[in-house]
Amino acid sequence: MLTFADYVVVVIYGISMLVLGFIAKSKVKTVEDYFAGGHGVPWWIAAISHHVAGYSAVVFVGFASQAYNAGFSIWSLFAIPTFCAMMIGAFVWAPRWARLKVFSAVEYLEERYNNVIRQVIAWGGLGVKFIDEGVKLYALSVVVNVCTGWPIGPVIVGVGLVTIIYVLIGGLWATMLTDMAQFIVQVGFTVLLVPFVLNAVGGWDAMWEQLPPESGRLFSSAIPAEMVFVYLIVATLSYNGGTWGLAQRFYSIGKPRDAQKAALLSALLFLVYPVVLFIPAWAGPILLRAGEIASPEHAYILVAAKVLKGVAPGLIGLLVISMFSATMSMISSDLNSLAAVITKDIYQRNFNPNAANLHLLRVGLVATTVLGFFMIASAMMVLSNPSMERAFQVTIQWFGALLGPVTIPLLFGMLSRRSSWRGALASVIAGFATFAILRSLTNQFAIYTGGELLVSFLVFFGEGYFFGPTEAEKEKISRFFHRLEETKL
Repeated sequence: MLTFADYVVVVIYGISMLVLGFIAKSKVKTVEDYFAGGHGVPWWIAAISHHVAGYSAVVFVGFASQAYNAGFSIWSLFAIPTFCAMMIGAFVWAPRWARLKVFSAVEYLEERYNNVIRQVIAWGGLGVKFIDEGVKLYALSVVVNVCTGWPIGPVIVGVGLVTIIYVLIGGLWATMLTDMAQFIVQVGFTVLLVPFVLNAVGGWDAMWEQLPPESGRLFSSAIPAEMVFVYLIVATLSYNGGTWGLAQRFYSIGKPRDAQKAALLSALLFLVYPVVLFIPAWAGPILLRAGEIASPEHAYILVAAKVLKGVAPGLIGLLVISMFSATMSMISSDLNSLAAVITKDIYQRNFNPNAANLHLLRVGLVATTVLGFFMIASAMMVLSNPSMERAFQVTIQWFGALLGPVTIPLLFGMLSRRSSWRGALASVIAGFATFAILRSLTNQFAIYTGGELLVSFLVFFGEGYFFGPTEAEKEKISRFFHRLEETKL
């Protein structure tokens, strides 16, 4: 499908990203720079980076397949909960992340609880993220496969290696700077594509008139309201720090007030942009005949290729870049944040507490490389297991469900003074156990994820209410909250 002009566009993009990566490298002198941007990232860069890192090819492949099948209700599932989650986070978590001045998302847990909880959340979070990273890499490889015809397996390996090298060059600064360029590419391509799609179907109103009546509803049988409610909870946990790479966007900012502004801008973008983003997939059932589409996962790509064919050279290459850039942003950010946890919370804390700054930076580079290869292996598992329901289903079922137990102590430890380390540990164990039981009994996402979240919340706050910390623990917790609250907005 790609022409010579498309390959030229892809090569130019690759060179531009490489240049930005080396510009970022000049900013990385210490481990703090590599993992936290030196706590000096401008709020508007962090906001756009947070928004871009919240997307990946999973949205273009997995969520777009649901837009193709279910219609407008995918916006209700994705955009509304994410917007609400970020509005909450702007006034609750974003300023607190900025006040903590940490190098990794789980670093503060020892100060709040103890090292046991720090290690449990670190190791548990690493396991959850490998599932998520593999799915994202698989989804991006589907995009490249549909556009080029190249086999998915080699594409997974190739894209994974490129991601590893990219992160090694400039750490968080590389991700932040290229996110700005990637945001321009994504939005520019989408704004260019949508008028051609709407023209092909006769306009916005005509599109919905040609689709089944249920396709235009806010909620549908495929995506009911209760699923949206559960996803709201998952999104609140994930986008406000449960996804460690997104927490980075806030603790890399120097001032709490700036972190709040970053969260508000990201919220607005998440509300508005998906309306434009999903239009090609909504138009898919009209523009694509049965023989033209092998899977709904290909809907966005095939519609874009069909309406842009012959318009101008290089546009299909721009399509590949727009999705590649989204996934590169999210994966590179996640690799950096995971490497931070391994370097600071596992290696330095447990094995070499007196390690020099340069030594820790080298450990971070090694951790990034090793994690990258694990990510590639995870994506190959998604590809090779025919029982998995591919990008959207895997992401929602596993990442969404397993996120809660390791995130509730992380986020609510900043808010609750009454819960002790025992409640935090019990909530993780109870959450995973509930998921295992309910998942074996039902395939309903709202039931097994909602039940798991409910149990984790009840155990975490119930322990604080009925038992709580000892007197010695209360003194430690009081010191933590004094430090957390002493920096004003």
